[in-house]
Amino acid sequence: MGALSPTTVPLSTRSGPAEVTLRRVRAGGVELNVALAGRGPAVLLLHGFPHTWRLWTDVIGALAGRHRVIAPDLRGFGDSARPADGYDAGTLADDAEHLLTALGVTSAAVVGIDAGTPPAFLLAMRRPGLVRRLVVMESLLGGLPGAEEFLAQGPPWWFGFHGEPGLAESVLAGHERTYVEWFLDRGTLGRGVRPDVREAFVAAYTGREALRGAFG
Repeated sequence: MGALSPTTVPLSTRSGPAEVTLRRVRAGGVELNVALAGRGPAVLLLHGFPHTWRLWTDVIGALAGRHRVIAPDLRGFGDSARPADGYDAGTLADDAEHLLTALGVTSAAVVGIDAGTPPAFLLAMRRPGLVRRLVVMESLLGGLPGAEEFLAQGPPWWFGFHGEPGLAESVLAGHERTYVEWFLDRGTLGRGVRPDVREAFVAAYTGREALRGAFG
């Protein structure tokens, strides 16, 4: 099944006004919410935690004049479906490939940040003919230089917290804003996440089901 029920949404970006079309797209076995903008060579943007496609608001404004921008909510995040499983990097890479196929894309630059990095990397490894360029940031990949030193004392505390079934969503219910903003403030200079995007993230992670999906 291809793209369904498009909705046009105006954006205010640092590059000026922009417009995205939000579509529900069946990507293999999951339905994804996808922001689409512009025409030209395709660029696939894969967000991390605690993000949605809105992370890329200013990037969309900068790229859409010369590129076809594709920015999905990953499975479990934002307005995408929240299946019970399939949150490993391999399945997320499959989702990305199926999304490009559903949209008729045969070549794309792929950008991954944070939790979007492993699926972006795997997609490039598996389908080098599909991924013409790979950009990854703010993440580590096991086996590549840098990971050993970072993980020498064990993974960050939130890895285990998020990974314990049912725990994080129970503890954080009613405190979502505090938790999301802790990550945003810790990971940016000053309060570098623009207010409208910050509010979109908080809304997307509020509620037990939203948290369950985000924690996979």
